[in-house]
Amino acid sequence: MIRAYKYVDTIHTRLNEYVLAFFRKIEVDTNGFRDDLFEPDFLPIVKRHRKILVERFKILYKYVSSLSAAERQSFCQRVIQSNQIEIICRGEYRPEAIADKPTGINKIMKNLFLDLYNQVLDGEPFRENAHTTLRDHFNQFSNANKDITLCPICGISELKKSQDESRDQYDHFLPKSLYPFSSINFYNLVPCCIDCNSLAIKGDRDTIAISTGKLFFPYDDSHKGISLVVRVRNDNPETEKIDWELIFSSPDNKNDEIESWKTIYSIEERYQGYIGARITKWYKHYFSYIKSPKLSELDISTKEACYIEVFEQDETLGLSYIRKPALFALLAGSNTVQAEIEALQYA
Repeated sequence: MIRAYKYVDTIHTRLNEYVLAFFRKIEVDTNGFRDDLFEPDFLPIVKRHRKILVERFKILYKYVSSLSAAERQSFCQRVIQSNQIEIICRGEYRPEAIADKPTGINKIMKNLFLDLYNQVLDGEPFRENAHTTLRDHFNQFSNANKDITLCPICGISELKKSQDESRDQYDHFLPKSLYPFSSINFYNLVPCCIDCNSLAIKGDRDTIAISTGKLFFPYDDSHKGISLVVRVRNDNPETEKIDWELIFSSPDNKNDEIESWKTIYSIEERYQGYIGARITKWYKHYFSYIKSPKLSELDISTKEACYIEVFEQDETLGLSYIRKPALFALLAGSNTVQAEIEALQYA
């Protein structure tokens, strides 16, 4: 990721802890299914969802109770460890992906966790019991991360903020179709732009399987960002047909994480298309500025310095990520552009 988010702890984030608490209890408990297996704040919500929660938790308890102590531990730890998102991102634990059409107890488990996200997290019982909505969480999250207005995953599209009428969807960093046990874990829920969360880009691809083994943790407060350098790889008189070299780096040498990020979100392909479609307009903007009659008293080098300063500020404030390095690459690497600017200097 280009930038990491600040994590926001709200009552919504506790729902996952309530569920994990149930699995910690049944790992050692064999005294029968009963109310005190559930956290006090979770119990009223469970009872309001008799079919999708009570019945499934009861089936799970009966199944786990039939196992040996070692088997119970293995079964419950599979759920608990699947929620250690930071450890998973570091490549220190690899959760088991669930089959597309599981059977038996795996089917019960997968459907339980999918319904926890789809029906419980923002369902009426949770709203009434917690006096809140998922939109409330989004607004709190957005306000805590108010300096991030550009999608921190791709750096291309704008994010929705709390002041907007609609909101961005939460992307399951580890897709819930494959890793359902972390479906309501907000360390695994990442607001992002509509493209990054689309079927055409990330979809339900197995982010772990297609990675290098290491992933950016979306809430890593020590993340130092990703730097982008753009160069002209193959010049072309038609600027939109230039082939670009994209060089990504990080101050803390997270090269494996960068490669995973590029693969998961099709970064190289998207950047080539994004730059190619806009580079001519970006250059026209620059060229119109330096030849503007309103700035005729300034020499070209002063105009260039002023123009660069504007984009330095844009980049510092997170208003743009790609435009400055792409434009500078064009100015430094395109023979056509250099000839046009040189002609202006002698005009």
